[in-house]
Amino acid sequence: MNTRRILFLSLGLTRAHPPRGHLRERKLRETLLEPQGTKTCRRNILALSSVLVVAGLAGAEPQDLQVFGITASGNRGIAVIGVAVILLQIYWFIQKYLHLEEDGVIERLPADSLPGAERLKITGRNELALVRRDTDLVSNWAAFGLTLAAWGFIGYWIVDGTLA
Repeated sequence: MNTRRILFLSLGLTRAHPPRGHLRERKLRETLLEPQGTKTCRRNILALSSVLVVAGLAGAEPQDLQVFGITASGNRGIAVIGVAVILLQIYWFIQKYLHLEEDGVIERLPADSLPGAERLKITGRNELALVRRDTDLVSNWAAFGLTLAAWGFIGYWIVDGTLA
């Protein structure tokens, strides 16, 4: 199991896999193209995390929030909903990995011309050097940062509810 590959495909926080030194000559010719499923998972992560972060920064009480139509009542309800949200976000990160592993393609441009890209599936091919587009990299960092911030607020709400 290649841990760096799993982190690259699920979190997507680095531009290149393997390290940049191995990609300098091919950097402009190969690009990882994300399938629609990966973009949907990232959008879900961004939406849920940003709502929780804004609510936390605004000083909202967890009893005032509705997550998928469910309102927490009491300390146990806050903990259950908080754990459910964290597990859901982990599920979406796993789904991102699986979508990229099974449906992702590498766009390899011929060395002499730009039109007519060749698409290679990445499933089961651990030797491929993958390069992520800059827009995907920025979106992945935003999703990861907002997820950590949301988990911080969830943890605060759980601890605050149990200590009150």
